[in-house]
Parts: sequence; structure tokens; C-alpha cells
Amino acid sequence: MFKVFIVAAVCLALAVEAANLSCKSETSPALGGVCANGMTVTGGDYCCNAADVYDVDAHACRSDPMPGIGGFCPYGFILVADDGCCPISDAYAK
Repeated sequence: MFKVFIVAAVCLALAVEAANLSCKSETSPALGGVCANGMTVTGGDYCCNAADVYDVDAHACRSDPMPGIGGFCPYGFILVADDGCCPISDAYAK
């Protein structure tokens, strides 16, 4: 039973690492790569409310996105595929 748990945990960790996750709301620092309950690690060092986590690569922009700076976008924009910042109103799931 313990081996099944370990294998499942490794598979989950690989699946989460494969996704390019970002946050639609404000983030807080992850302490030692760990977040509080109800939060998810995004961008390696940040915690985001689980309901606000999305896969960057699965989103595109109806308008021309502006460049993201270090993977971050200003308020009112979200990061989309190709590291662009898109107004929230123009972003859609591919």
C-alpha cells in the first residue's frame, strides 16, 4: 500500500511540474516550497489560491499581448502562452 502511495505522489509531482502554472490573483511567498492549505505553488516560489491557478500554455489572447516581465504581468492582465500579458477581458482558454 505504501508503494502505491509513493508512486502516486511521484506521478502527481511530475504532472504538476510539467504544467506552466500561474495565478490570476495576488501571490505570496512559498516558505521552503510549501504553501498553506487551499494554496498551490506556482512559479516555483509563490503561493496562489487554488481556485485562481491556471495553465499558462492553455490560454491565448484575442488582442496582441504585451511582453511579460520575468513571467509577471501588471494588475488586470494575465500571463498567456509565449510569456505575453493579456488583458483579462481578452484572455481565453485554447
